[in-house]
Amino acid sequence: MGTIDRDAKETKERVIQAKRLAKQVLECDPGILSLIALDEQGQVLAVERSVRLSKEELVNEEVIPKLGVVAKLIVGAASNAVEYMGGMQFIIGGFKHQTVLLINLQEYNLVLGIRLERSSSAEYIYNKIVGMLGTLS
Repeated sequence: MGTIDRDAKETKERVIQAKRLAKQVLECDPGILSLIALDEQGQVLAVERSVRLSKEELVNEEVIPKLGVVAKLIVGAASNAVEYMGGMQFIIGGFKHQTVLLINLQEYNLVLGIRLERSSSAEYIYNKIVGMLGTLS
């Protein structure tokens, strides 16, 4: 098997794993509206949306890769403080109508960008996710 074939197979397996994980995460709490799973470079491997997400709140498909790069950039910048503050586990962004939770799943080499209902507790959902996945992120 050539290098290109091996790389394509590994990428396909990563996408399958990311999609499976994204579906599990989406279903673990009703406060999760949507999520993207990103690889080390910020490439979107999986997207999941809740049925509770209204059509008006859907993000244009062309924008999703840009959001992935921004999320990875934010997590990467926060990781610069690891030496002083310990390992980066999650970042919460509060917006007027919703909350964004970025989780660095080092065990999976993934970053999850999760859109939550504004009333949801991001830290509670983070703990629920890592408990479900059995990770120490």
